Amino acid sequence: MAFEPVLEAEELWIGEMRGVTLRGRRVLVLRTEDGVRAYEDRCAHLGLPLSLGKLEDGVITCRAHHYQYAACSGCGVNPERVRLRPYPVRVSDGQIAVDVDEPAERAAEEQA
Repeated sequence: MAFEPVLEAEELWIGEMRGVTLRGRRVLVLRTEDGVRAYEDRCAHLGLPLSLGKLEDGVITCRAHHYQYAACSGCGVNPERVRLRPYPVRVSDGQIAVDVDEPAERAAEEQA
């Protein structure tokens, strides 16, 4: 795995999300009460950056057509048939690091 730092841990508070670019890929990094998660920063509907939307009560909402995703799992809330692509993330030594090379299936298992 090739974890790379994307943010200082203290820069991302509970209830916040941020879009970053890592090796040419848009990544959405967010923090909930349950911890830090990372997903592809792309709505399943039109591909718009979710980082331009909002995170409220554990739900990520796209600003364009209001597709919604559970922040803790990336699973669709509205509609339910969609899912975000997760990336492995870890917090250590005050840094949030993400691995954009890890297969999505393994990342989903680690974040579950």
